[in-house]
Amino acid sequence: MHIDHIAPQFVVAKSSLRDLLVQRMETEALPPVVQEERLAMLPSPLVDSEAFLDKRTGLWRYEFGAPYTVNGELFGPHTWPFVDYLHIAVRTACVHVPGKKRDAYFFRLNDRVKHWETLAEMMPGARLHSAAETDFEVEGLGTGNKTIDWAIQASDRRIILDVKSRFIDLLKQIELGDENGLMLKPTHSPSLLFRSVEDKFLDADPDTVLQGAWITTHIKQDRVLLAKAFEDMSDLKVHFVILGDWKADVTILVRREQDKSFLLNTFSAVQSSRFFI
Repeated sequence: MHIDHIAPQFVVAKSSLRDLLVQRMETEALPPVVQEERLAMLPSPLVDSEAFLDKRTGLWRYEFGAPYTVNGELFGPHTWPFVDYLHIAVRTACVHVPGKKRDAYFFRLNDRVKHWETLAEMMPGARLHSAAETDFEVEGLGTGNKTIDWAIQASDRRIILDVKSRFIDLLKQIELGDENGLMLKPTHSPSLLFRSVEDKFLDADPDTVLQGAWITTHIKQDRVLLAKAFEDMSDLKVHFVILGDWKADVTILVRREQDKSFLLNTFSAVQSSRFFI
């Protein structure tokens, strides 16, 4: 495992990803046949990954991916996602993603380079009620032949949103560390978070189709600059942006204040300042 060479001091114990997923499914009291079906959906080598108990967090991580090289040293938090997050992603896909699209999603999870961002695509779905009417990787809702990650029927209108996982900003920030290795105040432009968001959508009436993006970022944002970057996008195409991850607290930017409570209710979330400096 890469962790044995990069940070062996953080390894408390080891196990297999397969065994840890089984433990989590047993905790949910899933029948053995369902457990076997879900494990069979996950491709190899992903499902055969090794895992370790992280001393810093007390949580299990699995190793899947290749670390980046930053300032001549290996760096790879994205290489060791939490087992719980994969478990949530698998459960979400089984509940909210139709059969063939679900199979395609699990196949993409097997891409080591894009595993982290593919995993993140399930973040919005994980916040939905199990009975929510959803579709995934939807064609015909955006510009050209582009697909939209999620379409959710909520009350009398549809929410469509794309998921963006922004990790490169963290890598760039680490490269800018001072001579003592301390990370400096973020200097990147928040507009980078919204890159390619606006281009995905057509003009829409938010009373009928509420459009936006769910963005997961690893750097806290400047509140004023973030709001300005949001305002600079077309208000006909992008009605909201959610900064969120696997937790229940999110930051929602909206054009209309009434849409904030609607989105918070839909995603069973609470408004947070966690993503701001």
